[in-house]
Amino acid sequence: MPHQKSFRTASAFLAVVAATLCLFEGQCSSGQQAATATLRAHTNNITSLVFAPDGRTLASGSWDSTVRLWDVATGKQLTSFKASTEKIWSVAISADGKWVAAGSDPGIIRIWDVGTGEERVTLAAGSEPIRSLAFSSDGKMLASGDDDGAVKLWDLVKGRAHATLKGHSTRVTTVRFSSDQKLLASASRDAVRLWNGATGKQRAALYATSVHNALVSVSFSPDGKTLATGNDAGEMKLWSVTGKHLATLTDFEGCVALAFSADGKTLVAGARTGTLKIWNVAKRNEQALLRSHEECLRVAFSPNNKTLASTTKDHSIKLWDYLEPFSPTQQTDLQKTQKTE
Repeated sequence: MPHQKSFRTASAFLAVVAATLCLFEGQCSSGQQAATATLRAHTNNITSLVFAPDGRTLASGSWDSTVRLWDVATGKQLTSFKASTEKIWSVAISADGKWVAAGSDPGIIRIWDVGTGEERVTLAAGSEPIRSLAFSSDGKMLASGDDDGAVKLWDLVKGRAHATLKGHSTRVTTVRFSSDQKLLASASRDAVRLWNGATGKQRAALYATSVHNALVSVSFSPDGKTLATGNDAGEMKLWSVTGKHLATLTDFEGCVALAFSADGKTLVAGARTGTLKIWNVAKRNEQALLRSHEECLRVAFSPNNKTLASTTKDHSIKLWDYLEPFSPTQQTDLQKTQKTE
């Protein structure tokens, strides 16, 4: 209908105006922007989100024992993988997009062929939940972090553990390779540690928290030169990979998830309150404040720099379209909900 089309066009125009004001004048407020899509299919907490390298597919892992792949453009579920009855804690996709890995409770790592859906590798990693997984850029190695404080490097060619990195005294919540694969970062309640990505030798302990039971998150910038860290006490910092503290962005309501945009200009932080804060990394200032979740669990930026994904305890995933370079666009009238049984 002509009137309906005109309304949507006007709404999209106003979204750009609102985003521009948010970017250049800092006029951002809670609830100002709306997600462009809400994806529903999981029946329990979604514990992991990761985009495929082309940015067109999103993988999610859940306590409902499934890994689901989504078409970002349509919001439709493409396929799903079942991990028996195990709770899935972590998901990773290889750099070529051909493999998806899931870490579960108890400590089992499963790797599926995305093209065929066949489970190709099963690794026994112990009895503790696998909280985080990360593929190396060449796809030959997988890093895992679990509840007993161990960081393991897996040789996927040989199908066995290559090294166990010891240093953390409590559960490892995040493992991440730098883009050049030279460094591996692991986050725990006691510290964020940097390791040589090839040998497993510890390079530095960049960050330690004095807050009991703080849940620590970590993210490398795309160029591999900067590390962002955050914890449940609201401490969010930027570091050089040499160990130098660069900036403290703000006191936050419990930073439990971090992600850099693909161009490295933007950092998003998710909080237990359901707030997503968008930061201009160079200027160290807040660009947007999104509030849509009851409690944010994970965030992810697409490699094509077009989409931000977040998830919460209501078992849904929200997708946010981005207007370059920093601010999400508002498309309330175009919001769609896709439910897949």
